[in-house]
Amino acid sequence: MQHEFKLGILTLGRAPRTDVEPTFRSILGQNVEFIQRGGLDGLSESEIAGLHPEDGQQGIETCVLENSVPVSVYISRQKLLERLIKAALELRKKCSIFFLLCSGRFPELKEAVPEIIEPAVNLRSVVAERCRNSHLCIIGPESDMPEAKIQWQPYATSIYTAAASPYEGLDALTVAVAQAKKMGAEYLLLDDMGFTEKHSSYVQKISGLPTINATVSTAEMLRDIIEKAS
Repeated sequence: MQHEFKLGILTLGRAPRTDVEPTFRSILGQNVEFIQRGGLDGLSESEIAGLHPEDGQQGIETCVLENSVPVSVYISRQKLLERLIKAALELRKKCSIFFLLCSGRFPELKEAVPEIIEPAVNLRSVVAERCRNSHLCIIGPESDMPEAKIQWQPYATSIYTAAASPYEGLDALTVAVAQAKKMGAEYLLLDDMGFTEKHSSYVQKISGLPTINATVSTAEMLRDIIEKAS
């Protein structure tokens, strides 16, 4: 099959991210070619371990795939940045559009490569539209939770948080959803690009609450961009 559109995917971890590809493929269809690069491409396990945050450095969770299974790694944003910019510059040469596979923001990356699409901007608009008058619980990696209330407070009546990584399995999500419901959440946000459509379906089933998935929302945004460009 000949692909008509080249979409660049920049992951913080190691490419390709075959764990999230099915979610993007189901929404974007078969005529889009995925070209992927990652900030940890080409690094050994010991080299990745060397990117662990030092005192005073901000950390971020991402993943590497081991035998097709996503495994969480915790690295320094500062140490990752140079490699991430280099990977973004490579993608810029090969794709029609390209985006950051992360629901957070990297201002230095955006400054260095202005063309990159940051899903965080769209995601905030989606949350504001749906949750402005609701109690929202953010579910994501524990390392992201300390700043989550401040980041999301402008977009909902109140913000709760419950930690669960997409790489921990469904048990962690089950616990997080129970915490969210106990706190009185009316909406849930799966705030990590490792969460797939399967995660959304599971969370909605056990919670009975409307759920926004950062990955799904990003795919829907990209579908609109691609349709307008076609």
